[in-house]
Amino acid sequence: MSEFIHFDALLQVVVAGAIVGAGLPALFALGVRLLAPSQGAALAVEGAPSGTDSGPTTARPTGLRLTAAVVCFGTVLAACAVGIWFLASGGH
Repeated sequence: MSEFIHFDALLQVVVAGAIVGAGLPALFALGVRLLAPSQGAALAVEGAPSGTDSGPTTARPTGLRLTAAVVCFGTVLAACAVGIWFLASGGH
């Protein structure tokens, strides 16, 4: 091929860039979406009357959605920590 371009190294950089550059933000966005109220749940406006005496309520995610969001955020945080560790150790 070319003596100046190492295509296997170029492919590794492109794959790593796609995972870190697009995969981690997408995983973070998925975590945020999982924490959002489900389609049928509406958020109460502050000070607006509600059907109960307890005041306005906020729709909470189910346990499964909350667990999945925590896993998404944990994965992103772990990837950031590994990246910092990798760079601090010399990047080799």
